[in-house]
Amino acid sequence: MNKLVKGSIAGAAGIALLLGGAGTLATWNSIATVSTGANQNINAGTLDIVAATGTIAGDGWKLGTKPTVTSPTFKIVPGDTFTYTKTFNVTATGDNLSAAIAVAPASVAAVSTSVDADVKLAAAIVATATFTVNGSAATSISPTTTGTQPVVVTVTMNYPKSTTAGAENLSKLGAVSLSNFAITLTQN
Repeated sequence: MNKLVKGSIAGAAGIALLLGGAGTLATWNSIATVSTGANQNINAGTLDIVAATGTIAGDGWKLGTKPTVTSPTFKIVPGDTFTYTKTFNVTATGDNLSAAIAVAPASVAAVSTSVDADVKLAAAIVATATFTVNGSAATSISPTTTGTQPVVVTVTMNYPKSTTAGAENLSKLGAVSLSNFAITLTQN
């Protein structure tokens, strides 16, 4: 390589180092503080659901129109409808907050996943929920001025009865667990 090419390469490398690392290029800048008043805090709201404690009239399991079911050993048959009613205290604060109410996905689970009848019964039970918020039917919660409100949740579950004879036979003697029964609030 001749001396001219070597000199050109060395000169280009030197210029690149001066421009990139030496900080010789500068731009103008300025900043201005804006006074927007005395209290300029932004505060986060909250969303919380807690089961009410104590005995509350109307809370509990019912099978059809029968009185409250207290025994965990009652046996349902295809076509039965059973409901669970529970009062919750919901804290919901936030100017644009709205939260959907739902039954948690694992609320109805097979007692044993290795027992086919348990799995079939859990799959057959359809969980549908109707909700009452302060006396009015609703599918979501919105904040109140107080922040906390009582919410009466009624969940209706059906063990469907097919029009095909024997369609439910695979779920005979099955068992489901409701020990993880839960209600969720999810911000819309």
